[in-house]
Amino acid sequence: MHRFVVLGCTHATTSPAEVASARVPRAFLRTIQESLGAQELVYLETCHRTEWYLTYEGELCPGRLVMALARLLPALTHGNACLPPPESCLALRGREAARHLFRVAAALDSLALGEAQVLGQVKEAFRQAVREGLAGPLLHTLFEQSFRVAKRIRTETSLARGSVSLVSLATGHLRKILATDCRGVAILGAGEMAERSAELVRKLSSETEIVIFNRSPKRADELARRVGGVSRPLADFPGQRRFAVVIAATSAADPLITATTAVELAPVAILDLGLPANATPDCGQIPGVQLIDQVSLGATARANHAARRADLERAEAMIEEQLAELSEEVVEHQLSPVARSLVAAFAEASRRELATTGLPEHELDAAVQRLSQRLVRVPLRGLREVASHHSPAVLTTFLQAVKR
Repeated sequence: MHRFVVLGCTHATTSPAEVASARVPRAFLRTIQESLGAQELVYLETCHRTEWYLTYEGELCPGRLVMALARLLPALTHGNACLPPPESCLALRGREAARHLFRVAAALDSLALGEAQVLGQVKEAFRQAVREGLAGPLLHTLFEQSFRVAKRIRTETSLARGSVSLVSLATGHLRKILATDCRGVAILGAGEMAERSAELVRKLSSETEIVIFNRSPKRADELARRVGGVSRPLADFPGQRRFAVVIAATSAADPLITATTAVELAPVAILDLGLPANATPDCGQIPGVQLIDQVSLGATARANHAARRADLERAEAMIEEQLAELSEEVVEHQLSPVARSLVAAFAEASRRELATTGLPEHELDAAVQRLSQRLVRVPLRGLREVASHHSPAVLTTFLQAVKR
């Protein structure tokens, strides 16, 4: 598994703004792959991570790759994309890289433990890499194993039940506010996060007015219709209306809610689900304004983790089992060309020895095949053991020796 590498940044060590700053258009991925000398690449971006999964031949240093990527991103994007400081970045290799992906796919590394969305995001990232010719057989093996363990964890534990999305982490806050404040709720955006937010508000209160503000009137109208609300152009926000809650869930590059806006809205609760942040941090310092951002939701997430410790331990054990299976599969993948070369070498030697027996050609061919298949079993068994317990690099060395 030494050929797997993951680079990037996540919510665990960087801010949401830093995660967003590391994102790049997919048009640059081929150049990134070639510039970093990677054989395969899958690029994953979610609300809380921007990551590159890579494969390499031979020894390498993930730390140096991070520094190379840090130089490359600003150069490719004219300064629009950049990595956080190297000490805050993800740089894992081999078993640790594989374990990281398994935990991501199973939503063990998510801010909202057990969230349902991340597995679909991982699958889509892999499908896109395959379509673009960036992912090959090694990453196919790695990602398929991650899908397998994620499904098992969702089936055999209760981690997928309860508060399992960023929106659902805010349920307690929203329930408390809507129970005491009859004013409406404004939702900025009409994407997936905004849709979940609107559905949650309607679930918590059938009477609360919901106003959808969005740049695209069509999407806003559709969402408003589904939740029994009304739609307005984003440019009209905040207008003269005052709301109990403003939920910001857009991908706007610049904040939509500043301290000045917050003063106009007060008293209000601002739930900021945007990436990058839709509200400036100083909004929380305005009297009468409660700012609930992704950082504060992290405290709820940590409490969620503590309450599910037993399920977490079971899930981590499943991941270790899957890592063992992945290790065996990778060895078999690397053993295939060695086996083919050995069979060919034994067949050639067997044919020379049996050629003097006078057997008919069809019988000679059958005898050569049987003998070469028998001869190859013992060395393959030994190579499999050595590669599993030491380094798969021995297979490459052995193959080179056979070809000589």
